[in-house]
Amino acid sequence: MSAALRRQPLLWYFVLAFAWTWAFVIVFLILFPLPDILVRTTPGDFGPLIAAIVMSGIVAGRPGVKSLFRRMVQWRVGLLWYAFALIGIPLLYIASIAAVPGALGSFKAPELSTVLTYPVFYIVLLAIGGPLTEEPGWRGFALPRLQQRWGPLVGTVILGLMWAAWHLPNYFRPDWAAVNGGFSISGIAVFAIVAVSMSVIITWAFNHTRGSILIAILIHASLNFSQGLTGDLFPAAKNNEVGPVVALIVLALVLLVATRGRLGYPGSEPALTAMPAYSAP
Repeated sequence: MSAALRRQPLLWYFVLAFAWTWAFVIVFLILFPLPDILVRTTPGDFGPLIAAIVMSGIVAGRPGVKSLFRRMVQWRVGLLWYAFALIGIPLLYIASIAAVPGALGSFKAPELSTVLTYPVFYIVLLAIGGPLTEEPGWRGFALPRLQQRWGPLVGTVILGLMWAAWHLPNYFRPDWAAVNGGFSISGIAVFAIVAVSMSVIITWAFNHTRGSILIAILIHASLNFSQGLTGDLFPAAKNNEVGPVVALIVLALVLLVATRGRLGYPGSEPALTAMPAYSAP
């Protein structure tokens, strides 16, 4: 069994990640919904992380698992990348929401007490809202192998589509579907396009920070945080994702054109290929 898993690590990674999450969503969020508490959906989000740990151990043993965890706290990446993740993404989101008709007229300045809770809200979303449990799998395990096999552009598109597909059972939850385009072909298509666009942005940052999963986690967390933030700042545009969707697509296209589709991928960069977690399938 171990030999079979080692021969197709990407395939089995996705099988494990999807199986864990889909089983939880279908059983505990659709068929027999858990009480509506803060961490109701968190156990299902562990699918990508669990799959990454299991497959890293199978492919590269204990050194592979250690490498995965080490890159989750790889913080020496340069201040500009922190500025992009923590400030640039929220500003992009705010500017794009402000462009939605009627949004500026509903602007409501937050009180100081509310502003002081933003860091707590951000950390909570990072820990239990998906970034911490998803990115070690998507970017930590899958992305390096996808790039090595298909290149940065095709590999990123594949990952974005798989990331979107991983969310599919949630469309049978009215609460989730209502804020993610609705359960329709157009809603699912737009969600997939956004997932691919976000993947392009995260791949670009990931490659330029020598495979830092931490930066991927922070960008993902900032995107989630910005959704809630703009809903509070511009009540009339709450859940209106038209502006952010366009902004993310445009940013992704700019990065693709500027990097000629390479997205900062180092190719045979020794510092990357030497890591056990980056070994060839």
